[in-house]
Amino acid sequence: MKKIYIVGGNGFARECYLYISKISAINLEIRFAGFLGHGGYGHTVDYMELQKFYKGEVSEHQFQSDEYVIIGAGYPPLRKKIYNDLKQMGVNFYTLKHNSNICNEVKFGEANIFIATNICSHNIKVGNCNLFNGQVLVGHDVSVGDFNFFGPRVSILGEVKIGNHNQIGTNSVLLPHVKIGNNNKIAPLSALYKGCKDNCYMLGNPALKVGDIDAS
Repeated sequence: MKKIYIVGGNGFARECYLYISKISAINLEIRFAGFLGHGGYGHTVDYMELQKFYKGEVSEHQFQSDEYVIIGAGYPPLRKKIYNDLKQMGVNFYTLKHNSNICNEVKFGEANIFIATNICSHNIKVGNCNLFNGQVLVGHDVSVGDFNFFGPRVSILGEVKIGNHNQIGTNSVLLPHVKIGNNNKIAPLSALYKGCKDNCYMLGNPALKVGDIDAS
């Protein structure tokens, strides 16, 4: 049996609880074990009606071999911070895939989250700690790095290459063969035809660079 803890608390952590509860109702080998705070982020107040499941700070918990973690923070820099701290602790990560159509050929790392009704085609590579936040379409031969956030209804078409630490806004479209570097923000409803390098704020259809992102 896998005992699943959700680390870090806000509305997104409660969403993760909802999805893992649905999964455990079908798969008896999965059981929700509780919420753990991280560095003061994720107190009982953050879990509202679910505060009874709060088990304390992650730094005070001794993880066992049958215990796994979902990162319950949606904000990308915070997700990365929690991931790196837990990685140093040697914990097991659980990839949350609820009600998503993911081809068996998809190769992905750890600590990824696929919120409901994502579609992933064949020959896709996904790194670590990415968040696909609902109804994201990923076409064939796509490569995704680490710590990326994809808003709801993003469409990633064939042979797109995406680096690390990018935030792709809701309803954006990445056209075939687009290449995106690192630490970029793509505004909602944008359409990328050619992509971008690093530290760019992209907006519009076609998406154009309208600012720079702080690389720190």
